Amino acid sequence: MNISNCLTTAIGSLPHKDVKRACQVVINNLPEIPIWPQLPQRSFKENMYIQYSENLPCVVCNEENQRILFDTSKDLELQLERFYQKYLDKDIDYFKISKDYAAGFYAMLEHWAQPPTPKFIKGQITGPISFGLTITDENKKAIIYHEQLFDVVVKGLAMKALWQISKFKDLNLPSIIFIDEPYLASFGSAYVNLSKEEVIIPLNEIVETIKENNNVLVGTHCCGNTDWSLLMETKVDIINFDAYNFISNFALYPKELTGFLNRGGMLAWGIVPSSEEVVKEDSKSLVKRFEKGIELLSSKGIQKELLLKNLFITPSCGTGSLSEDIAEKVFGLALELTNQIKNMEG
Repeated sequence: MNISNCLTTAIGSLPHKDVKRACQVVINNLPEIPIWPQLPQRSFKENMYIQYSENLPCVVCNEENQRILFDTSKDLELQLERFYQKYLDKDIDYFKISKDYAAGFYAMLEHWAQPPTPKFIKGQITGPISFGLTITDENKKAIIYHEQLFDVVVKGLAMKALWQISKFKDLNLPSIIFIDEPYLASFGSAYVNLSKEEVIIPLNEIVETIKENNNVLVGTHCCGNTDWSLLMETKVDIINFDAYNFISNFALYPKELTGFLNRGGMLAWGIVPSSEEVVKEDSKSLVKRFEKGIELLSSKGIQKELLLKNLFITPSCGTGSLSEDIAEKVFGLALELTNQIKNMEG
């Protein structure tokens, strides 16, 4: 069979400071599932943690010192009351991401208002675990260990996703939202003292909030290795994994992966390396790597038909820390690879 249901997309970040150039890279290479580009080199406010912090209670963002924290030394009652009222009222615009924080989002909205129409638009938010473990209070205590404020983070991130979806709906375009969780690569280590349930519950809350009254696909991305069974047990529709570096680790969970795929779950293969290693690769070498990955998973008892039913090809991670030339090669190679996979015999 032809693997025709294979689509290209990407993780959010690009290294460009020129918004138009970044958008053109997206337009040229992601015709079916374009992203809006996050541009952390353009502005401190486009850092993946700063970008979603607007209007969260007691957040202090110091651009000069390039630091963000939650100041818990002040009376939070009024700020929390206002936040929860806006959340309960589903006041989507209160949770908007301003242009200063996401120039690429607004530039791509203008582009998407014109034909041709993509199959999906992909938006993204930072995941609650990564946000909660990275951002601290004024005493450097991670917010994930503040029960009240972590609840705010979970609900605030969900609303940031709903705001994006509302803008996509204005253009009558279906959307995919990814929850980016780089910190899950540290799950199970001495640095992350969390149980499986403490990861799954907040992720599922965000997924459920996003999908309520919305026909939206929700994915999650982890750019390193993790306990993949954890994500396979959540309610996400798509798992984006680093298939270039960690396919053998991913294959350690055949039972959980079969369950995920049987319930309609899909895989986004991050098989184009988001690193200097990309200069050593071409579409033919990556097709071979993809075929070996399929064979490895099949050898674990996972039905090949399920693996090939719905595919996404992506870079292994964001490209925000790369040079512009390398990042553009990564995007171009992802599209080339997808086109070759579509013509493979399944």
